[in-house]
Amino acid sequence: MTNNHSLEEGLRKLLADALSELGKLERDKERLDEGITSLKAESQAYETALQGYLRRTGRKPIDESIWAKMRKDKNHKERLIRLARYNGGIIKVNEASTLLFTKGFIKSKKRANAYQVVQGLLADMTDNGIFEKASPGQYRLIGNQ
Repeated sequence: MTNNHSLEEGLRKLLADALSELGKLERDKERLDEGITSLKAESQAYETALQGYLRRTGRKPIDESIWAKMRKDKNHKERLIRLARYNGGIIKVNEASTLLFTKGFIKSKKRANAYQVVQGLLADMTDNGIFEKASPGQYRLIGNQ
């Protein structure tokens, strides 16, 4: 049998490299697992806070089915009408623009732009007799009392 020390040394180096990479990946996995656990707890806390807020204010949360329906709507006007119907005929510019912006229906880099879009659409729909202005920043869907 021949002794091939260079082959042995090469295999030992490969083994050491593999063990080193394995250790690094295990540390990364632990860090990621901790991050996942932390984010799950944080999202649960936000969900609990939101549910408490909605209960205190007497509002109902928007369920996922409305988002699926809104994705099928042809334009923002239809989405605003759907939101108003969901909220008993009332729509607030600030809330509607925030919802449409955060859910990605209004593709803008700034929430302020989304606010201007919603304000303009509601003003236009008021002129067309679809909404009436109830108070500053709040509109009522006509025929939905």
